[in-house]
Amino acid sequence: MKKFGFIGAGKMAGAIVRGLISSGAARPEEIACVCGADDTGKRLSESTGIGLMDTPGELFKNSETVVLACKPQQLAQVCEEAKGVSCAILISILAGTPIQRLRECFGGAGKIVRVMPNMPAQISQGISCFAAESKLSESEEKTVEKVLGAIGDFMETEESRLDAVTALSGSGPGYVFEFAAAMIEGAKKIGFSEGEAEKLVKKTLLGSAMLLDKSEMSADELRIAVSSPGGTTLAALDVFGRFGLRNAVAQALEAAKTRSEELSKL
Repeated sequence: MKKFGFIGAGKMAGAIVRGLISSGAARPEEIACVCGADDTGKRLSESTGIGLMDTPGELFKNSETVVLACKPQQLAQVCEEAKGVSCAILISILAGTPIQRLRECFGGAGKIVRVMPNMPAQISQGISCFAAESKLSESEEKTVEKVLGAIGDFMETEESRLDAVTALSGSGPGYVFEFAAAMIEGAKKIGFSEGEAEKLVKKTLLGSAMLLDKSEMSADELRIAVSSPGGTTLAALDVFGRFGLRNAVAQALEAAKTRSEELSKL
């Protein structure tokens, strides 16, 4: 019996598998995966030493905890192939798939936990929010924490808030990348080469994020601290204000939340 079985072997599954192994939470021989009609499972197995099974049904029968990490459009097929099987805990990272739908598909799962991770999980720097179908026991909670801790930090929330989580932390990396791209484009217009702009922007964003994480000051307090009266930072921030940056961000989050709600109903 494997400790962890993964249905899907893409980037997020691979990140969790590697995190479990590197953290010592599980040995390669305690993990297995299964994939669709591609070679992702074979490649993940060969690169990490984990087992590779033939079908979702076989994986369920031989895994204590199953991590559902396939594409949402593959759910129906997985549901059919895993009909009648069980596991102690099912952890789903399928975007927009509610726990009720997962329970209909996997009636034999002891507990179902729905998770919204984000892209930095690929380098074990993610933030994941999870919602459990019902209260987890101490041992179940430790198992979930092992999986999510393998890819970064995590916090528990109610399922009703996962659409908002998707809009904020799930889609959030895309907003940061867009801002970085805008800074790089602007930097080139004021005389920097592509390479110079990329280095300056990457280090500025990384250093600022690390300072925000470690400082006892809020984001607004740090902004005030770096803004001298009549100085260059305020000149730029005044432009952001005139264009309504904060209002635009609030509207963007609302749009993403609404879209997440729509997708969950498809």
